[in-house]
Amino acid sequence: MLEKTSTTYAPWTIVEANDKKYARIKALKTVTEAIEEKLKS
Repeated sequence: MLEKTSTTYAPWTIVEANDKKYARIKALKTVTEAIEEKLKS
């Protein structure tokens, strides 16, 4: 499913969710990194 729906415009990121705190931090880091990359270009 991920291969068919993930695109370069809207990629999927798998977030391991066994630990709620870790999952939230990873999600925030992923979003922050994506924003920083767009601002650079």
